[in-house]
Amino acid sequence: LLPERNDDETMQYIWKNAIYHFESYMEAFCESKEKSLLDIQRQNISDLCYRAAQTPNSLYRLTVPTGGGKTVSSLAFALQHAVQYGLNRIIYVIPYTSIIEQTARVFRKIVGTENVLEHHANVNFDPRGDIDPAAERFRLSTENWDAPIIVTTNVQFFESLFSNKSSQCRKLHNLANSVVVFDEAQMIPLDYLM
Repeated sequence: LLPERNDDETMQYIWKNAIYHFESYMEAFCESKEKSLLDIQRQNISDLCYRAAQTPNSLYRLTVPTGGGKTVSSLAFALQHAVQYGLNRIIYVIPYTSIIEQTARVFRKIVGTENVLEHHANVNFDPRGDIDPAAERFRLSTENWDAPIIVTTNVQFFESLFSNKSSQCRKLHNLANSVVVFDEAQMIPLDYLM
């Protein structure tokens, strides 16, 4: 997770290290098998996302059919955009916990477990008894979203934006200066878009 100092130099190191691991993952994936037409298309989509990350901060849309490599391609965009513009976090907002768990697994495999925080209703902490220091750091990180890459639900994200409870608003400041990716954006409740 993020070191005590959250300065630009530290974040640039974290992002460049994550990009190195991402590129190594992609090279190993591409070399591990004979490329099919689908693999070539996935690589093209990822390359386009990587190049699009160089453009100024804005709203972007990625429409890719199921199986087209959207998760990995959007990570390519988010990592490069974070480096390009000195951003502090990447926040993935996903409507279904099954997709969140799968996405978090993929991200951990690519950029390392220490860089990914998975936060949704199925992540519970037992407030009773002693918890080890690692579990306590993880619990505190979920309160503030204090990690480079956050994978969370629509519910957690919008409760943070629209709540008046300090426990839910505690992470609000960490939304600033972040790449925010909405997966399955068509599932965002219309009330939140108006």
